Amino acid sequence: MKKYQFIANQILNQIDQGEYKERLPSVRKLMDTFGVSQVTITQALQHLTDINRIYAKPNVGYFIISRKTEAEACKGRYDFSTASTSWTDFPLDSYSQCLEAAIQNEKTELFTYGAITGNEELKQLFQKLLMEDQIFTEKEQIMITSGTQQALHILALMMMTKKESILIEQPTYHQIINLVERLHLNYVTCYRDLDQIDLTELEESIKINRPSYVYLMPRLHNPLGTTMSEQEKKILLKFSVKYDFYIIEDDYLGDFEGNSSYKTMYEMDNDQRVVYLKSFSKIMFPGQRLGIAVIPEKLIEPFQSFKEIIDIQTNSLSQVIMQTFMESGLYAHHKDKIVSKHQQKAEILHCALKTYFSDYEFNDNHQMHTVIKLPKQINMNKLHEELAKRHVLVDDYQTNYVTGYKQNHKFLKLNTTSIQEEKIDEGVQLIHEAIEYSKYL
Repeated sequence: MKKYQFIANQILNQIDQGEYKERLPSVRKLMDTFGVSQVTITQALQHLTDINRIYAKPNVGYFIISRKTEAEACKGRYDFSTASTSWTDFPLDSYSQCLEAAIQNEKTELFTYGAITGNEELKQLFQKLLMEDQIFTEKEQIMITSGTQQALHILALMMMTKKESILIEQPTYHQIINLVERLHLNYVTCYRDLDQIDLTELEESIKINRPSYVYLMPRLHNPLGTTMSEQEKKILLKFSVKYDFYIIEDDYLGDFEGNSSYKTMYEMDNDQRVVYLKSFSKIMFPGQRLGIAVIPEKLIEPFQSFKEIIDIQTNSLSQVIMQTFMESGLYAHHKDKIVSKHQQKAEILHCALKTYFSDYEFNDNHQMHTVIKLPKQINMNKLHEELAKRHVLVDDYQTNYVTGYKQNHKFLKLNTTSIQEEKIDEGVQLIHEAIEYSKYL
């Protein structure tokens, strides 16, 4: 990244943080602030003008172009429904610069088919990124996919070909349910309580049904938000050897874990039993469609074979932009910013739940996916009507269960990614009000 682009990014950050409100300081002041020449500042200001973030008044100065804020866009709404990064939190201007640089520097690569398993330079960067989480793997085991959803689709096709089955928890991630139901995969289920997994029941189900794969979200489970203990993970890894199955470890929220001592199942695995999946949709954005699958050696060939017939290669443009974004240092900076902001919101939510839901059971993890357990007698249709009247948006928990599952809890899932900090407390109060009203309908 050129120096003027770096300065432009710094100015944008200060605009977003409210340090510069209506107009920018003078060119001379900016030169002193950043310790660069007038030429560099002029180039940075011209760039900001070109992307419509500022405009110049001759002989007066540079003024900031106001944008519709998230507060204006979501006025009157309390959105607890999604865990995806808000567009207002993403450095779109910096990403645009990476797009421009990627096209200029890697244009020949965009007009040829790339490697099935992913861009080699990006795989090296991903390998280093994984090492930071104590995930040490050979580059040949890393597959760059079109999000973790494609990795799950490929694994499902591998199962279908061999007529293998998969075990999934109940509740679990709604897209794995869509996958097994729409592809008519052979699957079995295992009940999961709000705070832990019943290992005795799980072993019994595995012993009877002999699945070839077990799909798990050990860290920050979707939808429950809970995290497995190290002891639970050790026992599951022993099961995988004893009963000869692979564990699909979906670690899509791993970046949001506050506990630095946490160990992934992949890190703990000594027998090549874990397929590790990492997503970028919550730190970057879902439309980028990039994910990582770390594949045990015995599964590399079939996984690669199916990936080739699905899409030949993962989108080249997404890969080269991500490569540029990471090489510039923007990814690490942006990730820290997103995680920090989320932790602040999670703390506010925690305090609000303690205030309004002291008589209810809810997971207390200060992380993603907070679940409030609801009374069995509550009418969920009426509750959603009451929430809608109060302009509160929540996700429907029923999508996290397979069709016809009878043992399901009634609960509300709350995510704070898309709601403003100052609206969390009021939103939780409105949720409590709607629940209490719905008890008597």
